[in-house]
Amino acid sequence: MSSPAKSAPALTAWEVLASLGEAMMIVDRDYRIIWSKEPLMEDDQSVVGQPCYRVFAGRETPCPDACPVRPMFADGRPHAVERHFFTPAGDEMWREARAYPIVDRRGRVAFAARISFDITHRKKRQSRLEGEIMTLERSLEEMNRFQLGELPFQPQGDSPLTKRELEVLRLTAQGLSKPRIAHVLGISQNTVKRHVVNIFNKLGVNDRAQAAVWAARRGLV
Repeated sequence: MSSPAKSAPALTAWEVLASLGEAMMIVDRDYRIIWSKEPLMEDDQSVVGQPCYRVFAGRETPCPDACPVRPMFADGRPHAVERHFFTPAGDEMWREARAYPIVDRRGRVAFAARISFDITHRKKRQSRLEGEIMTLERSLEEMNRFQLGELPFQPQGDSPLTKRELEVLRLTAQGLSKPRIAHVLGISQNTVKRHVVNIFNKLGVNDRAQAAVWAARRGLV
């Protein structure tokens, strides 16, 4: 006779919250902290009982903005805000804070769970990508001011490629992926793939490197 399976140990709500990796606190409707987990604090429970706006913002009244807790209590829905700041060492940082409702037995919002995330890496990467796309779009706008026969990078001799194929080839030679080319030109990825196939067939090349060499020799890049 097999022995009965051991049941998993029951976890309290507080143990589940404590297992989360990010900074988190629970506040009541008077903005008093009733539970806290702040990895940057040596004693993160020392703030329990204090108003969150005094602990984290040095204020004597609730924060008017840059805080998701206040609007969450107002409408009972989750809210999120981003905050941009510089550390004392001069490092640029972004954090995202989210507030989620916790209801009582009668279904009323009694507490707010506020979770804070470091999103610096994501914001810096997003900023770099947006800068690259803006540069490419400006280049494309300049390129499209001309008719095909008047392009400043007019290839030597007769070109077998259409104007759109020249645009795709130029961006391909600059190292852009098919999804990025589709974004810059405002066309679908399937359309980009079709243009690339046509370019390879018309130029008699087998890959992007050979196409890039063709483009470079004719002043496209």
